[in-house]
Amino acid sequence: MTPVNPDSKKTRRIPASIRSTGQILNGSNHILHSLYAQSQELVSFESIVRSLGGHKIRLSALKNNELTLTTPSSAQATKLRYRQRNIITALRQAGMDVNSVKIKVSPEFETKKEVQVERHLSPENAAQLLLTADFVDYEPLQNALKRLAERGSNKD
Repeated sequence: MTPVNPDSKKTRRIPASIRSTGQILNGSNHILHSLYAQSQELVSFESIVRSLGGHKIRLSALKNNELTLTTPSSAQATKLRYRQRNIITALRQAGMDVNSVKIKVSPEFETKKEVQVERHLSPENAAQLLLTADFVDYEPLQNALKRLAERGSNKD
């Protein structure tokens, strides 16, 4: 098996028909440009809301000048309700036409963490790795197999 050398890649000329992401988003396609501009605007508005209410707040929707915010806890939702006027004022100053704020609670669920099991390499498997390393032509892999085999033989 011949190893692939990343330095030996040939540089290919990119065809003129292929455009970069920046060219596509800022180009003549007004729909993509509009969506991109709206998403950037919402990101900046989200940062304003987060500065007033906390980092776990998400902008969920903006419909009929009503902004919907989502937070993971009811305590944080209550704090946001007390700050609604401040949030609306700050967003209006930033150029967003908001008349009301709706706050929803959406708890974050923790996923089960995987239990780490200690694994040991038996002396027989270490010997097998050393034997395999002798037949590998790719030097970095050969050295890695030998180091792994040494770890297994040092457990005795």
